[in-house]
Amino acid sequence: MWLRPYFSLPSTIISLLWENPIEFCLKVQQRFGIRFWMASKNETSAPFWSTKEPHNYELPGQIHRSTRGSKDERKAVLYFANNSTPYTQSGYTVRTHGMLRTHNKINSRKIICVTRLGYPLVVGRIPKSREDVLDGVTYRRIVPRFFPPSSRLRAREEIRELTKIAEAEQVGVIHTTTDFRNAYVASQVAKRLSIPWVYEVRGERENTWLSQFEAAERKAAAASGYYNYAHEKEMEAVGKAGRAIFLSEVAKEYAVSNGIDPRLAWVIPNSLPEGGKAAESHDSAQKLVSSLLDNNKKYIGTVSSLVHYEGLTIVIRALPYLPVEVNALFVGDGIERRRLEALARSLGVHDRVVFAGKQPTESIGEWYRALDVFVVPRISSLVTARVTPIKPLEAMRVGIPVLASDLPALHEVTGEFAVYFAPEQLEDFVRKIKMILDGNVEIDQERVDQWLRTRTWEHNVKKLEALYSELTGGK
Repeated sequence: MWLRPYFSLPSTIISLLWENPIEFCLKVQQRFGIRFWMASKNETSAPFWSTKEPHNYELPGQIHRSTRGSKDERKAVLYFANNSTPYTQSGYTVRTHGMLRTHNKINSRKIICVTRLGYPLVVGRIPKSREDVLDGVTYRRIVPRFFPPSSRLRAREEIRELTKIAEAEQVGVIHTTTDFRNAYVASQVAKRLSIPWVYEVRGERENTWLSQFEAAERKAAAASGYYNYAHEKEMEAVGKAGRAIFLSEVAKEYAVSNGIDPRLAWVIPNSLPEGGKAAESHDSAQKLVSSLLDNNKKYIGTVSSLVHYEGLTIVIRALPYLPVEVNALFVGDGIERRRLEALARSLGVHDRVVFAGKQPTESIGEWYRALDVFVVPRISSLVTARVTPIKPLEAMRVGIPVLASDLPALHEVTGEFAVYFAPEQLEDFVRKIKMILDGNVEIDQERVDQWLRTRTWEHNVKKLEALYSELTGGK
């Protein structure tokens, strides 16, 4: 047993609670289901803390510009990640694990993945060892004996620990992901070692925060100190990295329009494992699905984090206008679950909504197959227009019709093979659901499968290796 996490846990709790008590209570509620006094009295509205300006967002120093490459013998890559499996299940961790697992299968270059300071303690999970090995991928944990009490000290500790690892492993490239705080840490380590660093834009945290405001309040939020600082630093991180990776052409084009050198911008999209086969069935998952669902009903829904920008309220609001045999199914959890449950009760359709909660990765395929329509009803916002989700790809591979908001990122990630509706427009959503369930939409699965073969981790890893080779002077 690794004892250090138990020594670190008290200081971790105290530090996070002291620095931002509201955010800490939110995380505890999400992790353990404990409700605090800060919860909104009106359960059908967003919790008030979700639109609070974040604390301590300013960096303790500057983001350093990357060197353009190195010609020495250091070929290994240090991959600095926010979180990982098995402690977090999300699109972020699916992408990270898919890329690293596939890279290890087909390339000889060593990649050392290290998660942020204190993870997974900071999300309420206790690691069993300094390293977790899953499918041949090793995830290293940085768990200090005493958790630093401020973001400045935490960044200093991360830089110190990552530098030690990079030196010991002969690292030639540092690769990190959103947000700009990770870019700051990666750039500091890279400068100390005179090696290049890569920034992968997984999301737009400042625009995710902005999307939680009602339309009337969004303009004022966009003028806030946090929003402008974060947006400026994100653009700075992209511009100073040796290479910038985007999940979509839409996101890349936006960065280029903001002055980023297109020669240094790479698109490596969300993908699936090679082979084109749907996720395998599992007897235990089949039994659970059968126990929760009615075979005589049709189910529309999603496998997703239940968060505001996913726009999932429209699914429940649509039920009164759909035949009684149509039910909603949500597989996943998140801050919006309580709000969705309250909305279902207020509309009198709670008996037609199934909240399956988080499910093991190995059983997810069974939940996809339980759906008659997979929905991606994201709201219209800056972040949803540019950031592509990973979840529709598995639905497409299984052969389930996808109904998505008419947004550039969703057109790109579905290859124009989905049905699209006007974002947040209930009437159009209901009309398209009926059209799909009535069999008035044909899916050319052969063409879908052909397109999906261009969206594989194997395909992506070849591009990633080419990127690393450019920075390290070849293999």
